[in-house]
Amino acid sequence: MIVDKMEVKRILVITLSNVGDIILTTPVIKTLKKEFPGARLDVMVGPQGKEIFEKDPAVFKLIIYDKHLPIAEKRRLQLKLKKLKYDLVADIRNTVFGLLIGPKFRTATIQKFPGSVVHSKKRHLYRLKSLGIANLEDESYIYIPKEDEEHVAKLLKEENVGEPIAVISPGSKSHIKKWTVEGFAEIADRLIRECGAHVIFAGTPEDREVVDNIITKMKHKPHDLVGKTNIRQLAALLKRSNILITNDSAPLHLGCAVGTKVLALFGPTDPKKYGPTGEFDVVISKKLSCSPCETAECGRNYECMKLILPDEVFDAVKVMLEGYE
Repeated sequence: MIVDKMEVKRILVITLSNVGDIILTTPVIKTLKKEFPGARLDVMVGPQGKEIFEKDPAVFKLIIYDKHLPIAEKRRLQLKLKKLKYDLVADIRNTVFGLLIGPKFRTATIQKFPGSVVHSKKRHLYRLKSLGIANLEDESYIYIPKEDEEHVAKLLKEENVGEPIAVISPGSKSHIKKWTVEGFAEIADRLIRECGAHVIFAGTPEDREVVDNIITKMKHKPHDLVGKTNIRQLAALLKRSNILITNDSAPLHLGCAVGTKVLALFGPTDPKKYGPTGEFDVVISKKLSCSPCETAECGRNYECMKLILPDEVFDAVKVMLEGYE
């Protein structure tokens, strides 16, 4: 299908639910804004993604879609979308909305990907090829308004944070993707002691317990900013940082979106699909027969994460920080 650009005045992007997954779809939005600069672009997103787009000047209207809505509410949403008369729908989520609201153009519902298109970000972008769009914008992004930059600057001043800044985000939505508490504690201590780094723990309130456990095992005092930033503010913090050390989690993709060096620890999930994409990013994982298993439960005592040693993580971090003087 080749899209007639003169016919496209209204675009709807139906994106995903989890923060990390949503960030991986932002190149789609960037590409569509470039291809159709005069068109109105709306985004449908899960509740967790509201903070990502609510201040973004590229987005005209933000539509919150909760997949747990009753059928009647989903039907009302469908009728509302149909009345908006979208000319083009890019459906990253593969919902029925793209079909039911009757746009002139829409991405293919069934998509076959070439063997070379493995990473999720590239797969989301590849969907646009079904519309005849070839010039794809490959970089993720998150819009950070001035007030969020100022909030982070204030936090860093209050905490008396200098450079280099090493952010550690030890949380993850899945417990099997988390590296060990002892490992994070050792890395944080060594960064402070051997590199003179200002170590900041960051994350959502749900990460409170794991961060408290890590700090309890540390000999040095880090900066604790867990729960003190929203998604955009966390991105602003990462933008000012020299390195991010994290599991496979949303902060990993936020770090990539703002150009921070990312050291990612992978076990059950596949870094070829979900890993960091920056030129100087590093992934540490173990080549086990069962990894990546991409399952929700582990039957082998989380070996893929436990076998990652603090020494190899610290050696990688030190090399990544060597450019800082």
